[in-house]
Amino acid sequence: MLIAWLLLWTWTVILIIKDYKTESTIWMSAVTFFTGLGAFTVVFEEIIMKYFIVEYGISQGTIRLIYSINAIIMAVVYSSTPYCMLLYGLSYAKIIHKDKRKIIYTLLLIPLVLHFIFLPIKSSYLKTPEELILYFRQLAIWTVPYMAGGILFLVYSYIKEKSYMMKRYKLLTIIIVVPCFSYTILSNVILRAFGFENNWRYFAILIPIQFMGFLYFAFKYGILGVRLKFHRYKFAFENILEFVSDSIITLDESLNVIEFNKEFIKNFLLESRKYKNLNEIIGSSRISKHKNSLINIINDSKNKDIKSMEIFIKTKGEVKYFQVQANPIILNSEYLGAVLVFKDITVYKKNLELIKQNQFQLIEKERLLSLSQLIGGVAHNLKTPLMSSAGGIQIIKRDTAKIYEYVQKNCSEVIDITKSVDEINDWQQRITEYLVYMSDVITAVKGQVTEYSEIAEGYFSIKELEEKITLLMAFEIKKSKCVFVKKLDVDLGQKIEGDINSLVQVLNNLITNAIEGSKEGNIITFGAYKEEKKVIFYIMNFGQKISEEIQRKIFNKMVTTKGKNGTGLGLYISKSIIKVRFNGDIYFETNDKETTFFVKIPLIEEA
Repeated sequence: MLIAWLLLWTWTVILIIKDYKTESTIWMSAVTFFTGLGAFTVVFEEIIMKYFIVEYGISQGTIRLIYSINAIIMAVVYSSTPYCMLLYGLSYAKIIHKDKRKIIYTLLLIPLVLHFIFLPIKSSYLKTPEELILYFRQLAIWTVPYMAGGILFLVYSYIKEKSYMMKRYKLLTIIIVVPCFSYTILSNVILRAFGFENNWRYFAILIPIQFMGFLYFAFKYGILGVRLKFHRYKFAFENILEFVSDSIITLDESLNVIEFNKEFIKNFLLESRKYKNLNEIIGSSRISKHKNSLINIINDSKNKDIKSMEIFIKTKGEVKYFQVQANPIILNSEYLGAVLVFKDITVYKKNLELIKQNQFQLIEKERLLSLSQLIGGVAHNLKTPLMSSAGGIQIIKRDTAKIYEYVQKNCSEVIDITKSVDEINDWQQRITEYLVYMSDVITAVKGQVTEYSEIAEGYFSIKELEEKITLLMAFEIKKSKCVFVKKLDVDLGQKIEGDINSLVQVLNNLITNAIEGSKEGNIITFGAYKEEKKVIFYIMNFGQKISEEIQRKIFNKMVTTKGKNGTGLGLYISKSIIKVRFNGDIYFETNDKETTFFVKIPLIEEA
């Protein structure tokens, strides 16, 4: 009986350690515990008590007290074991709805309470044979139906099961559990109710056999919620969630937390500790604002309506995106809980954004290429009639001079004719200037849309640069009603190596940005000064300060100071042009009063 006691409590420990969260396993561990407690009382009375009586001569009063305590323990064992057997069968078969379990379990406690009230609590060693028979007959009235009910529910669960794997699992459970339950009914209650004593002692033989069967099936297939693994390469699967790259949290049907992995802790939790339910763990995490949405998709999963949602969190200055899906745990058409899987899609989102940006750039490039070809054609077509008009004006000028000379010699009204001819000459001069201006504008615009492959590297003066900027930005400045001030503290004859149109594009972009960042009537300053062998151009405006976050990323491809109205491409392209085509640098300074962008470019050394 000593071995039976040790094995039963070892069995209890294994069940609790391996599967303490499953209700049926908890009730089974209670059965093994109370059965082991009964074996312990036998060991205590027959071995320990006899040893102390013989060796130390314990008084009769002490012996009666110990027997009384032992009688109370045995009463607990006789009443609790059948109750736990019945509840094990009920929870295993899952035939009681979770909302009614507490009520039914409480009602089933009534015979157990009555047992303590009406049946005498007295040690079996102090009872007469007649008292023992009467006691077990009275005990059998409710304990035999309870234990038999536990067996019937196990068999019923096996019969109604349709899954082959679960059917095999339940058959193994019946093989291990039913013999123990049956022997307990027969030897501990029924036979003793008819006066057959000491049959229960064969329990000491049955328990080791059953325990060895439990170990074998637990290792081979898994049984009673236990799967033992002794192979060294299989231990990793005990904590398989820790090897999953996604963040996972497992919940029961009441949203109590069953388990969560290290990735969930790393990504979401603010502190690592034990959490009881979903409200508590979400409230202490970085995803607290998504609590209602998470609960909604969990509720939808109960009806097998599996949905997903996207969330994002900010950690250490970066934004991480996750796709969340609630996967229901359903067994025998009963909802047992859900597994929330948080899949990190940050890289996917960034790649998607990059693809969109690349598509935008390709579309913009194609649009600019088409515009370039259009403007180039328009400019070419316009310059021909403009030059023809200029030639025609020269002919008119020549013929007007001849007419004027003829009139002076042959006409009397010279004063009126002279006035008309002077007016004609004045207008032809004005029209000539207009045509020259239009020609310069067309040439400048055509240069701005020239493809990179067609750019001719050379050199140009600061004066030429200033003239083109003034020409192209005149309308923009006038429209903005800002005051445009030029402070060119540098020799305008100094030469710069490179393509003038590219630098005009950069400076015009900076001036446009300054105009858009200024209020009506503000001053926009375009200046330049020399520093060693370099010229530094600057554009200053008195707009708002650039935010700290934008400052760190302002020359990156997808960062803009204009919010939704900007693409962030202008400054990125400007920096590329200055560095690649001019071997220069572009930078800025900003404060609450003014913002200034600087473009530093090497000058050609004078011969």
